[in-house]
Amino acid sequence: MAPAIEAGDWLLVDPTTTRWPRRGTVVAFHEPESGVLALKRVAARPGDRVAFAGGYLVMGPDEAWLTADATTAATAGAGYGPPVDSTRFGPVPVDLLVGRVWFRYGPLRRLGRVPPKA
Repeated sequence: MAPAIEAGDWLLVDPTTTRWPRRGTVVAFHEPESGVLALKRVAARPGDRVAFAGGYLVMGPDEAWLTADATTAATAGAGYGPPVDSTRFGPVPVDLLVGRVWFRYGPLRRLGRVPPKA
């Protein structure tokens, strides 16, 4: 999620979020495959269409499509495989949503709101 969120950032998460927030918002959620806590951006909300595998998917009433900020080229340059996001694990049900990430309170040099991606 760099540069928006970097290792060592302390984040405030709104746990009262019960629906998928608007596109571009950073959310904390449990990955469907592993249950690991992760951070991604909302790319599509319920009812939105997403290009996938030569066609498209329509998100269900409680699903969202989540993407990483990193590109495949950036992760390959760092020695990793492609970013792990909805292109790998598919739509994410709202039951796995932990909350909306909205503020960085540490370290002090990075203090401030977590901006949505336009």
